Amino acid sequence: MPARKRDKLDPRRITIGGKLFWRVELGSEIKDGKRHRLRKIFASRDEALTFAQLRKIERANYGARGVMLSDRVRAEAIEATKILEPLGATIMDAVREYAIRMEQVHQSETVNIAAAAFLNAKTADGMKRRYLKSLRGVLARFSLVFGERRLADITSSEIDRWLRSLSVKTLTRNSLRARLSSFFTFCRQQRWITSNPFVDVLKAKAATAPPGILKPEEAARLLETASEQTLPIHAIGLFAGLRSAEIEQLEWCHVRWAERLIEVTATSAKSGARRLVTMPENLCQWLEPYRTHHGPLWPPDCYRKLVTDRRKAGLKTWPSNACRHSYASYHLAHFKDAPALSLELGHVTPQLVFAHYREVVTPSEAEKFWRIAPSVSGAVISAVA
Repeated sequence: MPARKRDKLDPRRITIGGKLFWRVELGSEIKDGKRHRLRKIFASRDEALTFAQLRKIERANYGARGVMLSDRVRAEAIEATKILEPLGATIMDAVREYAIRMEQVHQSETVNIAAAAFLNAKTADGMKRRYLKSLRGVLARFSLVFGERRLADITSSEIDRWLRSLSVKTLTRNSLRARLSSFFTFCRQQRWITSNPFVDVLKAKAATAPPGILKPEEAARLLETASEQTLPIHAIGLFAGLRSAEIEQLEWCHVRWAERLIEVTATSAKSGARRLVTMPENLCQWLEPYRTHHGPLWPPDCYRKLVTDRRKAGLKTWPSNACRHSYASYHLAHFKDAPALSLELGHVTPQLVFAHYREVVTPSEAEKFWRIAPSVSGAVISAVA
């Protein structure tokens, strides 16, 4: 009979220092650019045979690579199993999840490149200049820390720590969160990430302070001291509640005298939806001298002129959106119609009106506000309440 072919795992007799040992060859591996033999040495033939037999079984079940596992890898596998067992997961579960994540990271894009694509998309969508300017500022701030990072490698906890580290007010922090969340939503749509990490980044809890408004006497003084160019801007802000950005794009043709309405076009409205705003009686009186005017309402260098008006009226502080907030507060207190007010303001629902303007002023103050009207004395227009 032909001699049985020797198995590579069969123990071989060797002599070391004049003593007899048994060696089992396990193959080789590449490490640090060099090939290293893998072998195990035993003092007795029985130990070597037992070890070799176990490796033959492994080879039959898992192939040659199963035999070549080093003791270090085997120890790591045992330790990994201990860690994963309480979680009901296996080593293969962990490996597959890690491989998917690494593949996603490599296919992802950096924040800098994604931010440029996002801004280009928003510009192509026809977003307003103010919004685009705000986006650029937020993304530039975010990119200072995360610019070279790949999107898929950025975690919710990192973002949360970054937001908390900023020396900004809670409203500013929430605004940053909202802008960046829209950026990551865009990135998810581009398949650069599988989920938006901002879903797990909570909004900062801000104390709801009442909106800053003008007292009726302050509003009257502002109108009385305003220049001929800026008077319509103050009046429309106070008695129609338009935003400064909306008035900035308003033209006299948008004032519908016969219907006593002001048209806010879709391109100038913050929401992107056209709306018609009612002109109350006192606003019609303030704008009557301008009935034959045409072209834009907003004069050149208008912001500087508005500041001059405030100084002349003795208004040392100017709350944010003072005219619009005054209009909404006095309107709700006087007319007590939140749904109608939300339509005038361009809000989707009345909930925002209730949240910000309810019980900010008394009905008596509101009555004084809506009685602010011009009185002609010679060539001078003065405000009386």
